[in-house]
Amino acid sequence: MGTLRLEDVSYVYSPDTPFEKEALSQVSIEFKEKRTTGIIGHTGSGKSTVAQLLNGLLRPASGRVLLDGKDIFENPREIAKVRFRVGLVFQYPEYQLFEETVFRDIAFGPTNMGLDEEEIKRRVLSAARFVGLPEELLDKSPFELSGGQKRRVAIAGIMAMEPDVIVLDEPAAGLDPRGRDEIFSGIRKWREERGATVILISHSMEDMAMYADDIVVMKEGRVLISGTVDEVFCHAELIETSGLLIPQITSMTNKLSSKGLIDGDGIYTVDRAFDAITKALKG
Repeated sequence: MGTLRLEDVSYVYSPDTPFEKEALSQVSIEFKEKRTTGIIGHTGSGKSTVAQLLNGLLRPASGRVLLDGKDIFENPREIAKVRFRVGLVFQYPEYQLFEETVFRDIAFGPTNMGLDEEEIKRRVLSAARFVGLPEELLDKSPFELSGGQKRRVAIAGIMAMEPDVIVLDEPAAGLDPRGRDEIFSGIRKWREERGATVILISHSMEDMAMYADDIVVMKEGRVLISGTVDEVFCHAELIETSGLLIPQITSMTNKLSSKGLIDGDGIYTVDRAFDAITKALKG
């Protein structure tokens, strides 16, 4: 299983100091099993704080983080087991590579899990396949690779632990469109084959439209709106109050719909827009 939930969670940075700042206030979010949930919000909205809470790197000031219905801090000595089950990929994870070879970097997590060499090798090769790393790169130093390849190595290192839930904070930040598509496609394939739960944190509504099943929009440490992609994108004006821009295709089709030229609000992909416009022209 991989059901993860925040229950009335608040978090404060630097409490009882002049720098005290409330990052989250009574946030409740349910991340549905075997689905991809996107968390989106402007800088400072609290989305990266959520990521670190889910993995147990931060502990709530109040409220609970529940994994399969159990508080992850119920037994603090076992928090390492939680981190094997809830893998976290930080923003710009390539800066955290440190091993001599790509293979050893990907194998770092499985090795710490106490697995035997045969199982470690299987996991490394499987993870490399998902992120599109050729086997011939596994013996190279990670520092010889391109930025996009380093990103894949870092993501593969988390996938190799075969977590029930994987949390990715801006996994495609700084990549070109092709690199973004390849990274996200690999993540989607991994989720489908593993039956895992994926949580994507991004500032890009286009990424959410393409790859998420559900979306949580955050603003100033609170949940502004949540639901399926269809449900959320129907509230374009509300989303824009959080400082985000809805996908351009959604903005255009909403305007066409408001003038009665096409049927349907909340269109967020080019294919769906094409179908709606084609239907209107034929009508």
